[in-house]
Amino acid sequence: MFEDGAGRRSADPVSLVGPVPVVDLEALGLLLAPPALLGEFIPRAPWKGVERITAEVPNPLPGSLPRAFAEAIEVLTADAEAIGVLVSGGLDSLAVLVHALRAAEGRKVVAFTTDLRDDAGGSAATVVQRLLADLELPAELVVLDPARDRAEPVWSAAGPRLDALPEVNAAAALRAAELGCGVLLSGDGADELLGVPRFATTAVAARHGVRAAARYVADVTGSGPGLPGELAGMVARLLPRTLRARAYWAANWPAWCDPVASVVLAEPYRHAATMWARRWVDTQVAGHAAAGRSWAEADAYDAVFPHEAIPPAGPVLEASPFLHEAFLAAALALPLGDRYHPGLPSAYLRCKAQVVRLLPDGALPVLPRRKQYFAAALAGQAAAGQRAPLCVEAGLVDPVALAAETDPAMLLVVAALERWVAGAKEMARTIRIG
Repeated sequence: MFEDGAGRRSADPVSLVGPVPVVDLEALGLLLAPPALLGEFIPRAPWKGVERITAEVPNPLPGSLPRAFAEAIEVLTADAEAIGVLVSGGLDSLAVLVHALRAAEGRKVVAFTTDLRDDAGGSAATVVQRLLADLELPAELVVLDPARDRAEPVWSAAGPRLDALPEVNAAAALRAAELGCGVLLSGDGADELLGVPRFATTAVAARHGVRAAARYVADVTGSGPGLPGELAGMVARLLPRTLRARAYWAANWPAWCDPVASVVLAEPYRHAATMWARRWVDTQVAGHAAAGRSWAEADAYDAVFPHEAIPPAGPVLEASPFLHEAFLAAALALPLGDRYHPGLPSAYLRCKAQVVRLLPDGALPVLPRRKQYFAAALAGQAAAGQRAPLCVEAGLVDPVALAAETDPAMLLVVAALERWVAGAKEMARTIRIG
C-alpha cells in the first residue's frame, strides 16, 4: 500500500500522484546501496509525493507448523480450479508441492521447474523429476528452458522486480495461465523464516544439549563469522544492550558498518544512497538495542525484515504459504533452537529441520543432502545489466562504471531498474523522470 501527503491510500501509487507522475530517481538509486542491493528490498516508493506503508506483521502465535502450513495452502488454493507450484529442487518448494497435492482433492496440480545447471554441473530439472518419482507425487511437470522460455514480466507501479529470472518467471506464469492454474505457489520466505540463524549455539544447547550444539557449530563454521563469531555471540550476552547490538553488527555485517553506494550510481544519487545506507544501519542497530535482542535473535530478525513481496510476473495470482499470515504467526513464535535438529543426516537437512517436518513420513532417504547453488547460471543472466541506456540517459547510472562492472548482483539490479524505467515510460506518456 501507498499513501500521499493528504492521507489517501491505494495499492496503486500512480493513482495518488496527480496527472503527471514523477519518477523519483533518488529512490531508485537506493537499490544500489549495499543494504537494499544484498537485502533485495525496495527502500522507498519510486514516485515523488507518495510513501510506502509497511505491511502489518501478525503477532507470534505458538502452534503446529504443519497444521498452519496446510491451512495456508488451503486458503490460497480455495478458488483455483488448477494449482501451479514453482519447484526448484529444494526442500521449500517441495513442501509446497506436497501440501498442494494434499489440498487439491482431485484438482490438477502442475509443477513448473527451470532447468538451470547448478555450480556443480547438476540439473535442477533432473532433481525435481527424481523427487516426483521417488515420492510418487502425481503432479504434471513442466520444464522451462531458461534460454528459450522467456517472456516480458508484467510491469508494476510498486517498483522494480527483484527476482533473478524475471523473463523465465513470466514464461512460467503464462504457461500456468494456459493450463488453467488459478494460483502459482512458491517457497518464498522459507529460508528467512525457518533457517537456523548464526550465533545460535546457546539456543541449540538449551533445546538439544551440548553435543547438538557442537554439531551445530561444525555445521555453520563454513559461513559468516564461524567459530569465533559463535564464541563472541555467547560472551556478548553479558554486554549492555547498545554495545551488544553494535558488536553484533560489526561481527555479522562488517561490510555494512560504513556502507558506500556503488560507483555505478552517478552523482548526486551515489552520495544520497550512501547517506541513506548509513542512516538505515543506525536504525537497524538501534532497533536491536531497544528490543534487547541476543546476536542470534538479531540475525533471525535481519533475515526476515525487511522482506520484499515480488508482484506476479504474469496473469496468474502468485503467493507463498510461508508468507501467509497463519503460517507467519506460528513461524515467528518458534524458538530459535527448534529450527535445528542434530539427528538429521546432513548439515543442509539439520539446518532445514522445520521444513523437513513439513514433508511426508518416510521421505527422508530420498531428500537432497545438499543445497544447489546457481551462481554461474545467474551470472550468465546478469549480462543484460551491462547496458542500461534509459538509466544512463536519465543520469542515474554512470556508463563508464557500468561497463566495467562484473558483480552479477549489481548487474541484475541494474537490469531490473532499466526494465522498470522502460515500463514506466510506456505506461504514461505524461510521466516525468526527475
